[in-house]
Amino acid sequence: MKQISVQFLVFASMLAWPFPVIAQASPERAVLTIDARFEASRLADLELELMCNSGIPVKEYKTLPNDGLLDWTIEFPPDTPTVCQLATVLPLGYSASYSAQGDSIFESSPNGCQFRRLESEDLNRCRVDVSQDPVLLTVYLEWIGPSGEEPDVRVNLECESGEYSGFRYVNAGSPGSWEIRDIDPEGILCNVSEEVRETFRPDIIDCQGLLVLPGKGEACTLINTKIVKRIEMLNRYGKIIMILLVLAVGLAAARRLT
Repeated sequence: MKQISVQFLVFASMLAWPFPVIAQASPERAVLTIDARFEASRLADLELELMCNSGIPVKEYKTLPNDGLLDWTIEFPPDTPTVCQLATVLPLGYSASYSAQGDSIFESSPNGCQFRRLESEDLNRCRVDVSQDPVLLTVYLEWIGPSGEEPDVRVNLECESGEYSGFRYVNAGSPGSWEIRDIDPEGILCNVSEEVRETFRPDIIDCQGLLVLPGKGEACTLINTKIVKRIEMLNRYGKIIMILLVLAVGLAAARRLT
């Protein structure tokens, strides 16, 4: 029993000995504020992507249902050169511009806002402006019939919504285009018509019911068939002679019958 008691006392004294405690350093924190601007009627929401070379998050996504401010807290180990970049994940037909500022070393480019050498309590800001890209609707013209140059044809565009301007003049080898903006995310329907002349018959079926979507333009072809008119070969005096000849032939035929 005495031997067991001594061993127990030795073990207890070892536990009581003040061993050095290895404490793990707390992570440092910085805040990135995103100021996002986009038109909710043309973009349902905005997806943001934050990537860092260390710390938390290394890669993370957040979605904004409408424009405004969003604070993103970044944690990183002390004395670690941390770099973070914020960018957007956009659907086809949209573009973003970026503007960075803050306490860290910052830079902005078409690829996003970048912040380097983050330090504890740094406050950084990234302004994101999202816009819809315009699309082109192009009209071509083909002629069917005898060779020969035809004057340009005036064409008009009508869409159920969107922004575009004016009429265009088109011809074979010389198409016309409209730049359409402010397109509904579900697309808009457009029709192209042309100014009709007596010298051709138009076929516009290919240019009706065109569905224009964000990021996706359209093109169509008008087909005009030339109308060949009878060429007047005789002048006024020639017509008189022709009438007299017809009368003479008629009188001769009448005499033979009698």
